[in-house]
Amino acid sequence: MLEQQMQVVSQNLQNVEQSLADVNSIVESLQDFGKLKKGDKILVSLSNGIFAEAKLENSKDLKVNIGRNVVVTKSVEKTAEMMQEQVKELQKYKEEILTYYNNLYSQLQKLQEELI
Repeated sequence: MLEQQMQVVSQNLQNVEQSLADVNSIVESLQDFGKLKKGDKILVSLSNGIFAEAKLENSKDLKVNIGRNVVVTKSVEKTAEMMQEQVKELQKYKEEILTYYNNLYSQLQKLQEELI
């Protein structure tokens, strides 16, 4: 039973690490986007692996989905800050998962020692 819990926790940890990598990639993209100027040519993703060429009209603001299909305008800087907050939250959650995992591991070791 502890081994099953450890497997579930390990999978959760992998998911959080993937989310962290994704959000960090977004932060990097926002930093790159912040260097663009009006009129620069960009590629716009239409779907996974499908892009259109476009000219940038506004390099200062982004449209951000904040949930429930509500889209607001945010500056590149504010959007990057929002994503940095997500990084912090994910890192905190990762630490909590690691603590729980280590606790389960200790319990499993104690049980194995008792059986020997």
